[in-house]
Amino acid sequence: MIKILGIGIWVCLVTLGSGYAVATLRSGETVEAQKEPDYFEGLDYKKTDTIAVPLISENAIQGYVLARFVYTIDGETAAKLAVPPDPIILDEAFRAVYSVSGFDFRNPERYDLPALLASIKEAVNTRYGQKVVEDVMIDKFDFMPKNQIGGEAYKTAATQ
Repeated sequence: MIKILGIGIWVCLVTLGSGYAVATLRSGETVEAQKEPDYFEGLDYKKTDTIAVPLISENAIQGYVLARFVYTIDGETAAKLAVPPDPIILDEAFRAVYSVSGFDFRNPERYDLPALLASIKEAVNTRYGQKVVEDVMIDKFDFMPKNQIGGEAYKTAATQ
């Protein structure tokens, strides 16, 4: 019984001694120079809600643009903001899409998405008075003509 107790104490002392030796050796190593953070370190990616923007032409609604955006923001900056960027981004996106003119609904062409995203980012940062949003990207951007909206019940009710 005493031999087993002696072996247990010996194992504990060896373990503690080796742990102390490793900790002492490691503390003498030089600390590596901190690397410069790359673009994606510290950034949070957040999705906005989907918005439906009516497009009006010839005094009638021609359809709706359904859009959802993703934006990047520094995590520390986001924690300090009293108002989150989501409602401001959606407001600026709605204004930008709603105010588009000269869009031919019979012959749709490509929408200038890079210009839209740049204008949203710039407008949001201008509203905050500092660089808050790093980048704005598109998660969803669809045009739904007015005649394709609604289910069968909606179409039946509209014809009666």
